[in-house]
Amino acid sequence: MKKIILSLSAILFLLSGCFNMKEQTAEEKAQKGTTPVQDYIGQGYSFVDGNKSAERVKKHEEEIKQEAINYMKTKYKTDVKVNNVVPARNGAVVIVESETPVQFTTSVTVKFILNRKDELGSGTSNEGEVEQAIVGGLYAKVHEAEFQQLNQFTEKLAEKYDLEGYTQEAREKTSPNGYQGKYYFVTLGFSDYLSVYNAYLANPEISTDDLRALFIKDDPTSKNMNIPMAFFSKEDKLPEQKLADDLTEELWKEQGLPKGNYDIRVYKNHIVNRVGLPDGESVDVTEIIK
Repeated sequence: MKKIILSLSAILFLLSGCFNMKEQTAEEKAQKGTTPVQDYIGQGYSFVDGNKSAERVKKHEEEIKQEAINYMKTKYKTDVKVNNVVPARNGAVVIVESETPVQFTTSVTVKFILNRKDELGSGTSNEGEVEQAIVGGLYAKVHEAEFQQLNQFTEKLAEKYDLEGYTQEAREKTSPNGYQGKYYFVTLGFSDYLSVYNAYLANPEISTDDLRALFIKDDPTSKNMNIPMAFFSKEDKLPEQKLADDLTEELWKEQGLPKGNYDIRVYKNHIVNRVGLPDGESVDVTEIIK
């Protein structure tokens, strides 16, 4: 009888282990998987070793948020709201968004002080990342009408050619890429726009007219302004090259868009959850200068 009881205990122990494995697999499934772009809202988005600090980040989440907010206000004179707190190695990456006086999304890293388990250090950011986000947002502010035209144009393309784009939740939670729309974002080297950037830091309420003059001073033809565009097929396969050719022609003909260097990429349908980026190769359009 004793042997039978021991065997049953062993079986129960093994079953318990199986259930735990299933539970762990379920927790990690989102990180390892992909999701159709139209359904992706940030599930599984993660950073290296984030699992090791997840409990501490959860415990100190409000402090981490406040540190990111303080960092943006102190260093960049900008009020932000927190869209997402993502555990990372010995800390968290906080994705924040500014809506006024300039709109953009960026990220702040807040780490725990080494050898002080529950004490937070000051916020930091990747070199140039916040700066380029600010300048891109200011460019969109100066050219508000042109960016409204760009929004309408990209929506028209998506509808005409049956294409998808990132959801708003995905852009807010996983895409700290500065100023962005559903189908594009603005990228640049902020050192090309130091007059603009420094003027904003000196006075975040600087007028649109003054900003316009400074953009002309720093880059008269907007040759350093880049506007990558990304569309997704509704099926998990690449479209024919003809689509790229058609999109090229549409972009060439469209008037009233913001000046800059454009390129269009059309990806397969799925997003890699862990990084929030397209899964696989794309059909590309040759760079077009507007």
